[in-house]
Amino acid sequence: MNTIKTIAATLLLSAVSSTSALAANAEHGKKLYTERCGGCHDTKVHTRPNRIVHTYEDLVNRVRFCDNAAKAGLKDDEIYDVSDYLNNTFYKFMKIEG
Repeated sequence: MNTIKTIAATLLLSAVSSTSALAANAEHGKKLYTERCGGCHDTKVHTRPNRIVHTYEDLVNRVRFCDNAAKAGLKDDEIYDVSDYLNNTFYKFMKIEG
């Protein structure tokens, strides 16, 4: 019985740790956006009526595209940080987490 409790506790802690590690940090994303994205464009690009981003997944893909084009060198977690900053500030898309 103690073994089952230990295994269950370990699995629960693993799940919580993984979720925390994957959670994006919008404040860090704001800093990254200011430092690495502001040189190519300002924030008006996110509020224009003919924007090409229509979902959160589109947003993440666009941040990846811009990162590659600008050779900004963002890590995968930083892509999500920037995406969350932009989403929280401009887009307000629903995030579907799987």
